Order: sequence, then C-alpha cells, then structure tokens
Amino acid sequence: MPPEASPPFRAGDDGLLRAGAGRATITPPVGFKVCGPEFDPTPTTGIDDDLLVRVLLFEAEARRVAICSLDVWGIAPALQSKIRDAIAESCSTYAPFVWLTCTGNGTSPPTWSDACDDPRYGNYLSYLPEVCGGAAALASSSMQSAAMGVNSGKLTDVTTGVSGPGEEPDEAVAVCSVTTSKGEGIGQLFSFSCPAMIRGDDGRWTGDFPAYASWALEQAGGGIAAFARGSDADVRPYNWYRGNEDRSHANRTAQDVQALGLLLATQVSTVAKNIDHRRNVSVEAAADDDRGVRVLRVGDLVCIGVDRPQPSTFARHLRKAMPRSKVIVSTNVAGLPAETGEELDVDLELDVLEIARSAGAR
Repeated sequence: MPPEASPPFRAGDDGLLRAGAGRATITPPVGFKVCGPEFDPTPTTGIDDDLLVRVLLFEAEARRVAICSLDVWGIAPALQSKIRDAIAESCSTYAPFVWLTCTGNGTSPPTWSDACDDPRYGNYLSYLPEVCGGAAALASSSMQSAAMGVNSGKLTDVTTGVSGPGEEPDEAVAVCSVTTSKGEGIGQLFSFSCPAMIRGDDGRWTGDFPAYASWALEQAGGGIAAFARGSDADVRPYNWYRGNEDRSHANRTAQDVQALGLLLATQVSTVAKNIDHRRNVSVEAAADDDRGVRVLRVGDLVCIGVDRPQPSTFARHLRKAMPRSKVIVSTNVAGLPAETGEELDVDLELDVLEIARSAGAR
C-alpha cells in the first residue's frame, strides 16, 4: 500500500469528506447453475430477486477508499483481488483501499469455488469484476460533499447459539450512515450476525434476508444499503439450535425470510436515527493477505474483513478491545464451509487486533 504516493485524483478544496454510492446487477442468466454449501450446482429456472453489488466510496485527506458488498455466499481470494483491482481502476484509487464483504446468500453463482463444471462460469467470473468496477464508477460520478456517522444497537430474540439458548449470540446491529451535507441519504453499511444460509443437523435454511433488509432501507430513502455478514459461524436464526424439536418458523417459507429482513431493516432505521454525522474524518487501510485479514478505517468506523468463518465471540472481543472505535466485523468473506470456524482462533483474533490498531483503530 502506497500511503505516501500522490493519489490520481483531486480531493475537495475544503479537505472534508466527500462520498458517493453505486450499485449494479450481478444476476446470471436463467439456466446458469447456482449453488450453496448445502447443495450441488443446479440450473436456475427463474429470477425472484436480482443479485446486486453495492459500492460506497469515500474521499478524505487526499485518499479514496471503497466498501463493496456482493449478494453472494463468498468470494475466493483470487477473485477478491480481481474485484479490488477493477474497483480501484474505475474510481482512481489503490486496490488496498478497497474493502470487500458479502451477504452470505446461499443461492448464488459459486464465486467462492473453481470447481463448477459449467463452462459459462469462467465467463461470469471474468465479467463480474468489470460489473463491480462499473458500480464503483457510478459511485465516483456521484461524489459530493458528505457527512458520516456510526452507531450500534441490538436486535434481540431472533437468533440463538448453535448449541442452545444458554449460548449468547451476537445481537449487535452496527450501522454506518452517509448523507449529503444537507442530510439526504447517500448510503448505509449495516451488519448483523445471522447466517443467510445454514446446514447440518438443524436442516436447511437458504434465504437471502439481507437483501430484503437492503431493499426496505433503500425504499425508505437512506441511499444505497450495503450489508456485511457478521461473525456468525455458531449463530442460528430464531430458535433453531441443535436438538430443538419444537422450532418456530418450522416451515422456513419465503415469508419467514422476508419477515426477518424487514425486522432487521426496522432496527437499522431506528439505530440510524440516533447517529451524529460529521464531515472531518480521516481514512486508513491495513491488511495481512497471508492471514486473509483486511481492515479499513473511515473516521470512527473500523471495517474488519476476515476470509475464514468465526464465532460470535470473535466480533464481541474485537469491539471490546477497541472501545473508541465503531467496529463492523465481516467474517467468512471467502465462503468456506458453513460448519467450520465455531472455535475461536485466539491467534487470529490477536493478529486482527494488531492490524486494526495499525490502521488507527482504538
């Protein structure tokens, strides 16, 4: 990362925050094979809701940084690199200043794997970074004077620990709100620890509740709403812990998925109402590619991305260790098998904390 280099763009004359947002459709054509960790690649027969990529772009102190969220289960490290390069090129910044996350959608193109036998998969992978770059270009073309703020709340009684109600899930809802200098919505980044897909002896749940939450927030006028999947390897929706024979929402219908997404959107809106926005922010990034860890700081917001799955305690420990920062943790960005990562990797936690602090987190 070349923080000392002169960036290939000009910051605003006032030196204060500028921001923009863009999105694009990444839905493959009908007949394209989609899959998730719980089932083999299967040709699609129709489109219920489009898959999207959303980009939030920040400019401060002569630097541009981007946050990009894709509606997919995970993103292989090699593909992550291509997407960061495409976004950096299209919005005139550097690849290390691009932070990637995903929603954890369990019915999406296998962007986390190279094992799909559909020859069109290679074409899709080649095109996907360009689409992400296009969303970033839209964000770049919409840059304007902006203010941002971060707040957190809780969404209780809709998740449980995988082993039962005695386990404390991570119920935090973190929200970053970005507005114009006049208070109009540019975009939001929000996070909650509940998988959009589960598998194993609990049965199967494949529902893209984060997309419904984003849709509701965007309809409400908050700008483009990007979701970061939380630290959720040992979290289950509702009361679907192992061994429970009397689960609520047992039929797991589309309505159940939509209800969870709308409930999350309502809580995000409540949290956002109590955000104090500011224009004077600094930005910084740090990473350890060998450990699959990337950190982006924008003002008080600290975005931590980890390729591997991690349990809910991972995010709670990091937030506690950085009390003066507003931390959003996104785990399993690489889309590894869903049933891994339930044990806390203490060494990884310490490494992440060191990387975050090098980026200015406190």
